[in-house]
Amino acid sequence: MDNQPIEHATAAVSEGDRNTPDAMLQIIRVRVQDTHYAIALKYVECVLPLMALQPVPGGADYLVGLMNYHGNSLVVVDLSMWLGLQSPAMYHLNTPLVVCGDGCAQIALVVDEVMQVEGMQPSAIHMRDLFKEGNAPFEASLSLDSGITLLLDMPRILNINFTRADSFFSQVKHLPEN
Repeated sequence: MDNQPIEHATAAVSEGDRNTPDAMLQIIRVRVQDTHYAIALKYVECVLPLMALQPVPGGADYLVGLMNYHGNSLVVVDLSMWLGLQSPAMYHLNTPLVVCGDGCAQIALVVDEVMQVEGMQPSAIHMRDLFKEGNAPFEASLSLDSGITLLLDMPRILNINFTRADSFFSQVKHLPEN
């Protein structure tokens, strides 16, 4: 399953892709601005094209709106704006949304490009202890052939109330360690 390109229209993630041996971390790599980020595949439900969204008056700039996802309202967050990067380019119908969840919470992240699904060897995963110490929304850094990629800390991110207009790092809650 290493280095598989994925369609950035509608792509569902199968259970078989999510549940792999612990030795190998399966990720989906995305691009936001000029930076690559990774999301552990076990949190990715699907990738969808941008659709009609309900605006949230008074919401934070990074809160793009709410979308109907299987009959439920789902928060849509622009990852670029949330991370404090420069303003995004204009959205278009092919703008990808990565729908993530953990069984309790869900979010859709607007990214510039969905690049590929990859398997990561433990030797390519770095700085886990350092990222645990702070409030950064990252779990680790990954050394890939294409360069350094930051692994998003989805348990932390899924625990944030994005409908509040507070600064983003003040909302990151420290989760108990397993």
